Parts: sequence; C-alpha cells; structure tokens
Amino acid sequence: MKKLIAGLLSAALAATIAFGLSACVPQEPSELREDATVTVFTTNDIHGNVENNAQTGVIGIKRAAELKASVQNSVLVDVGDATQGASFASVSRGADVIAAMNAADYDLMTAGNHEFDYGAEVLAKNAELADFPILAANVKKDGKALLDSSVILERADYKIGFIGLTTVSTASSTNPTLLDGITFEDEVTEAKEQIAQLKDQTDAIVLICHMGDNASAVSCTSEKLIKSLDADEWSNVAAVIDGHSHTVENKAVDGIPVVQTGVNSANLGKITISFKDGVKGANFKAHGEVLDYEEAMNCEISEEGAAKGTEVENVIGEIKEAQSKILDEKLCTLSSPLWGGYICYNYVESRIVETAYGDFVTDAFRYYAKQFAENEGLNMPVIAVENGGGISQSLPTWHYNSDNVTRGDVLNAFNHGNLVEVLKVSPSELFSVIEKGLAVTGQDENGHLLCERVSGSFIQCSGFSYTYNPSGETGSKLAEVKLDDGTVLDRNDTEKKLLLSTNNYVSASFANGEKLGELGGEDILVEDYILFVSGENNGVLDYDCDYNRILIADDKSPETYTVKIQVKGTDENAKAGTYRLSVDGGQAEEKITDSEGYLTVTLTKGAHTLKLAESSNFVYVNNYSGTGTVSTMDGYYTFSFILSENAS
Repeated sequence: MKKLIAGLLSAALAATIAFGLSACVPQEPSELREDATVTVFTTNDIHGNVENNAQTGVIGIKRAAELKASVQNSVLVDVGDATQGASFASVSRGADVIAAMNAADYDLMTAGNHEFDYGAEVLAKNAELADFPILAANVKKDGKALLDSSVILERADYKIGFIGLTTVSTASSTNPTLLDGITFEDEVTEAKEQIAQLKDQTDAIVLICHMGDNASAVSCTSEKLIKSLDADEWSNVAAVIDGHSHTVENKAVDGIPVVQTGVNSANLGKITISFKDGVKGANFKAHGEVLDYEEAMNCEISEEGAAKGTEVENVIGEIKEAQSKILDEKLCTLSSPLWGGYICYNYVESRIVETAYGDFVTDAFRYYAKQFAENEGLNMPVIAVENGGGISQSLPTWHYNSDNVTRGDVLNAFNHGNLVEVLKVSPSELFSVIEKGLAVTGQDENGHLLCERVSGSFIQCSGFSYTYNPSGETGSKLAEVKLDDGTVLDRNDTEKKLLLSTNNYVSASFANGEKLGELGGEDILVEDYILFVSGENNGVLDYDCDYNRILIADDKSPETYTVKIQVKGTDENAKAGTYRLSVDGGQAEEKITDSEGYLTVTLTKGAHTLKLAESSNFVYVNNYSGTGTVSTMDGYYTFSFILSENAS
C-alpha cells in the first residue's frame, strides 16, 4: 500500500514540477486558489555566517528575510547549527545570531548538535531570547522535554505542523560534561509519536531534521526516517528539511521532498506546498528546490522585502560594531600560516594529518600544564593532546587576510567553548584515545591516506610522538608512542602516570583519568600563548613545524611528489612568467611557468607551505591528506598563487 501511495505522490510531484514553479516567487497552478500555496524557505548549518559575502559565496540571512517578506504565505525555518561557528556567533555564545534571526523574522528552528556546545543552560537562554520556537522533540533533560517538540503555523488558511528532531549522535559529538541529565531519544520513535499527535490538527506536516545523509556518521538519516514511517504516517508528511551533514540534498524519498542547503549559507532551500482548492487534510503537492548563490541573489524582491532586508542589515551592522572592539584587536604579526582546520571546503586537515596549528595549540596546552605541575609540585612527564575536530580554522582564518592575527582569528578556530583541563592518565588510556581517532584505512600508491571518513577524534600532540600503520586493523593501528625524552610507552601499562593537558571534550574519553585542575578556555590559552611567543620576537609569531610528531609505519609514499600550481593576477587570469618561489620559508629560487601560468614543483613527501615573493598568499600542499594534490578546489584558502597588486 505504501509503495502505491508513494507512486501516486511521485506523480503528484512530477505534476508540481510541470506547473513550472519559479526559483523565487511561486506561480500558482490554475486549479489552485491564489492563496493555496505555502512556501517554506530554509537555512541550515550556517554556523554564524549571517552576513552576505559575494567573495566567499555566503548568501546570509538578509536575503532569506527579504524573500520571506516578498512571498505571500511564506515561512522561514532554520535546521540547526546556527549559533556556533564563526566569531559572529562565538563571541556572544550564540546570542547575537539569535538577535539577527529575530530581525529576519525566522518562524522556527531546530536545535543542531552544535547548539549544545555552550551547554544546556546557554541553549535555554538563547531559546528565551528567540522570538521563535527552537524545536527538539527527541531531546530530554531529566526525562522531560528540554525544548518544544513541535509547532503549528497557519498560512493560507491551512495549518502546517513542524516537528524538530536532533541527531542522537549529539551525545557523542558534543562535550559530554555539558550534557548532564540530557538524553537524545530515538528519532524514529519520537517522530511517530509527534505525527500521531499532529495529524488530526494539521493539513500537512514538515519534519525538520538535524540528521543529514551520512549513514556512517549517524544512526538515523532523514532517508531512513522516511522509510521507517507506515503508510498512514507517511501520507501526512509533506516534506523533510535536513541538516547536519553539510551536503546539498534535493531529492524525493518515497515521493517526499528532502532538502538540505550545505553549509555556511552557501545555498538557500525552498519547499513549495500546494493545497487543493477548499480541500482539507493531506491533500497537497510538495516540491523542493535548492537555490545557489546566483539564483538566490537574483530573485525579485518586493518593497516590503527590501525594507525587511534593510532592517536585518542594520541589526547585523550594530552587532558587528559592538563586536569589533573585541574581534579586531591585533595580537601579533604572523610570518607564515599555522595550517589546521578547514583548508578545502568540507574537509578538516587536522582530522587526518599532523598540522602546524595542531602542534602550536598542543604546545600551548603543554606550556601551561608545565606551569601547573611546577606550582603543584608534580613530577611526571607532561604531555598534551587536542582532537583534530577542535581546530576549526587555520591561522589566519581567511586566505586574503593580512598577516595580522586578531582575537577574532583565534575565536574562529576555537569556537566550541571548551575548557582546558589537566589530568593524570596512564599510557594504556593514551593508546586507546589515539586509536579511537585513527579512521584511516590505508594508502594509495602515491601515499594519499584513504579514509571511510575523517575523524574529529584524530589526535594532535605535544610532548610525544606516535607511529601508526594506516593499513593496520582497526583498534590495532598504533605501533608506537614515544615521549620526547625517548621513553617508549607500553600500551598495556596502567601504572605509569602522565600529566595530560587537553580540552574537556577529549578528557571525557579518559574514563579512569584523574582530573587535577582547569587551565581556562581553549581560546584564552591559545591567545595568551600567541602573545607570549610573539612577544619574545618583537610581536612576530614565527613558528616552525617539523611535522615529526605523527609518523607512518610502512609508508607507501614515494620520497618526492610533484605539484602544479597556477599563478594568477588579481583579475583571476593566468600570468605566465618567471617568479621567485620559496618552500617552507627557505631561500627563494627563480622558477618559470608554462604558457598557462603553471609552476611545476617537486617536493619531499609531507606537508609544505609555498610562497612566491611576488604573490599575496601562501599555498599549502600535502600528499598524505591530498590537499593541493588530490583535492585542488579552492576553499577557505586558494591553491593558486595570487600576485600582489603591485607585482609586474
């Protein structure tokens, strides 16, 4: 029966598409009343990117607000992970994002996993600040609903129920010390209960799911949820709005549209629900779309929409002006980037290989842990670790930044609100935590590390090095852990004690670790260490990374590899010629491009930072991660040399 209904609704969807609904303002089919179409505009995983930026392709919430105000009977929805990420969000722990969303007239939101990064109390305060409900039907605190489960909105004389669901993986992906008393119930069970409650009160139901489409990362995807519904439940669901996996989804599952817009406001989602004239109760056609930057920005805006856009822009401007006194404060000058976090889009370098920022951050943790040990009279080896997922960006954050490092740069990289703790742990537990982060499954013939998926638990370290075999069995990849003094640790040793400094997300993995104290917030410690190190060098942060802390056994990488990097002008056109190239800050040597402006460079295996004397940016390449070799699409940093404006 369900397949039959699915086929009928698929046909209905095809008919909807045939109606020729535009990418912006709905054109009503002739058999429907003029006000019988409801349009739902959607955002997800904006991570504090609320402001339009043409250079980076960020649409921002101003355009979403303008469209909502321009289109009759419309709704504006966010599907989570809005209040954490960019410094616009982290400087106020999400409150400023909520203020901007209020100005944009959002109607509702689902709590994403990163809404919990500041703890349940902060989430509750942000929910109080919001002029719209924040939903999470399957999230309980001490057995009771933490947030609203659902909301019914009326548009065009039709009632639409919205049910919010948050992935149960939040319990393991968010700092557990911030989740005291909070449980994440099964998404399918809760969805069924909510549909049963709403179906007789509404004309259509929309599921707002911060779950995504990555079955290896979550136990329940939006597709699995749809396929778990019986025929009666399924027939009441008009659409699913998705989030969490940072992917672009625009598909139909059993005839139900599923839409997700990627990440960082790069796209805008749109669900069009058309009701039959005068007929109530599950008599609808639904159609999903994802508008890219150009499509969204080219939409026609009404006078009301333009006025709303101005209001949103003014509110964001006022917030940024207040924040700028904090974020724009210069900390130092940087001689070369500290690579880590995102370099390509949707790819975190520090989740798969050793990075310069990972080394620097763990050195900072270890430096302050040594001071703690001295003050407490503790005599044991001092080490530090940071999970790769804890480093969100490189330093500086953006590829066209000046060489000035600001407080905002640090906040952009450490935006989870974690605290740095000092623990007493055993070598056995250290082995287990490192093994947990080794998601690699081998190497190809060029040495590129293969992964089912990169792991946010991949360990960056200070005070020791470790060697692992990418092709080893899961749980047994780690070959050796060696302290800086040459001591090789025993994976079965539960007696020896190490003084470990790490964030309180990672510390929860050391179940038998003894907490000795706290050193402060991650961002504060990193900022203090930047000031300390640069202060000893006349305000210049000059940090060398030898990339010798995370080593590969039975390495399949050839001793050298070759990359081709194009030279471009500020007009983005290729510039052939002779240039001076330096590798890892070494002496610049003359290199000649081919006719298309490409320089061919042969490098020793591993990570390298390249710079033209004539260019305004650095280029990072690494044969192990594939960045600049396998992955060459520009992301947060560019993989071309961009000539300075005064370069010939």
